[in-house]
Amino acid sequence: MRKKVLLFSTLSPYPFWAGSEKFWFDFVTDERVGSVFDFHLCLADSPATRKKAAIAEECGATASFYMHFNVDFPRRNIYRLSDRLRRKGFRTLPWYDKIAAERYDLVWFCVSTLSELLDLQYPIKLCRKTETPYWISLQHSFEDFFFTSDREIDAISDIARSAISFIFIAKRNRKTLERAIGGNLDNAFNSANALPGKKMKEAKRIAASAPVGFSDRARFFNLGRFSPESKGQHLLLEAFAGNEWKERDWSLSFIGVSESGRSFFERLIAYFELDAGKVDFVPFTEDVFSEIAKHDVLLMPSLAEGTPYAMIESMACGRPAMGTPVGGIPELIVDAESGWLARTTDVSDIAAALDRLWNERSLWHAFGEKAQASIEANNNEENTVRDLLAKMVEDTSA
Repeated sequence: MRKKVLLFSTLSPYPFWAGSEKFWFDFVTDERVGSVFDFHLCLADSPATRKKAAIAEECGATASFYMHFNVDFPRRNIYRLSDRLRRKGFRTLPWYDKIAAERYDLVWFCVSTLSELLDLQYPIKLCRKTETPYWISLQHSFEDFFFTSDREIDAISDIARSAISFIFIAKRNRKTLERAIGGNLDNAFNSANALPGKKMKEAKRIAASAPVGFSDRARFFNLGRFSPESKGQHLLLEAFAGNEWKERDWSLSFIGVSESGRSFFERLIAYFELDAGKVDFVPFTEDVFSEIAKHDVLLMPSLAEGTPYAMIESMACGRPAMGTPVGGIPELIVDAESGWLARTTDVSDIAAALDRLWNERSLWHAFGEKAQASIEANNNEENTVRDLLAKMVEDTSA
């Protein structure tokens, strides 16, 4: 009999399926996993999550949807609002109730940021009450994150240490949490975002058929959602405002930016007195590889990260990358081999990294080849799913 796992994703439902969701989704829908575990998914409600949940259900999982209420919101009000929404046709429930409703071999909490760990206090009390072991997986973190009180530190330390395993997508994120609570985590397990074999082969074909640097113009791109507070896209525009870039032949595409994001960037383009003809915006598309193929170098000046899926996709397509030393980016970019790593997230250091990559255009193709080989070796789902599955089997057999 397959063991039962209840998976909660507290990640915000973007208009599109974010890379942060892919980590657990690709794991749940893998045949190797489905032969051992029976997954029950509880997801934040949105068209994107419903679409993916339908795919997961085709692979044998079951899914329900919820509205994410903060734990400080009175439970009686949650029930009243839930009943009102149900009467209007919404399928919703307090997101933690499933823990006590049925027996599970493991509860898996997928959280986006460290601050969301505070929302787990009550559901983890339910796990303890029902003697159900739990996992926590963290997708990304700000490098300078700290909790604001001893009460929060004690609560988070207890939550993190009591998990049978705490899954980190980037090694630096583990260090950030350990520093924030002032102690080591003996239950930490490192994993990474990765590409399935089919996607890896497709990316390799693009690397061969659309090589880097076949245009005289340097074609830069940034890939991902509009989120300057974590993705730092505004820093690129400030860096390109330097006088040296006025005489250079380049273009910069923001791929996956919303209309509101585009409006903000257009304001910044005018503010920094950039040539608007050099910057363009590409709406979100499912066919990401076709957009990557049109460009040369990925620019990712992030302020907070896990292991960015966008960088994995781009490097798999033979594109070198410039990034900042946050989250899992230093695990992907080997400076001066597969890309360029800025010294810090300061705009002056990002500008310096951009100057280095411009002056080393003759190396772009070779860097891209090394980037592709690195992703194939280290970010292949064949390996990451296998290792995570072995860990889940171990933890549910204890």
